[in-house]
Amino acid sequence: MNMTIRIIGSCGLVAMLVLLNQPASGQDVYVYPAKGQSDEQLAEDRYACHRWAAAESGFDPSQFEGVAAPRTVRVPVPRNEAEGTANKGAITGAVIGGAIGSHDGDTVEGAVIGAVLGTMAGAAIEEQGQREAREKAKAEAQREADEIARNKSELALRKSNYRRALTACLEGRGYTVR
Repeated sequence: MNMTIRIIGSCGLVAMLVLLNQPASGQDVYVYPAKGQSDEQLAEDRYACHRWAAAESGFDPSQFEGVAAPRTVRVPVPRNEAEGTANKGAITGAVIGGAIGSHDGDTVEGAVIGAVLGTMAGAAIEEQGQREAREKAKAEAQREADEIARNKSELALRKSNYRRALTACLEGRGYTVR
């Protein structure tokens, strides 16, 4: 029974040493025993300080595999609600122009003038709709970029707070930390 406990304890110690010797995504910490602590004591103290620092900072470097690759965010351009207005304007203008021209006896000329004016008005409305759709997409892309930057900044702050907490804990236990 006593031998089993020693084996389990040794395995746990080996696991802690392996875990603690892994690169911590930019959090390399060099710890030197300032009061003659043993390697076993260092491993126990470092693991305890790691757990405490992770809880205090909200950042656990063992949960991150280094810096995440930049991600591409696709921001769709919203549908242009005014799409097709140029065609509708041409048809409406032709009908109205033909009706007005029929009073003067020149239905065809009235329809052509109406179609041209209707197309121009409809095209202007359609272009405004496209411009608004692009502006909405640009605003959404900026919002996404701001969110990504906020998340990166927050992660960097939590990472820095973890490092400070880990250092304070280890120094409080009598180690020199670099």
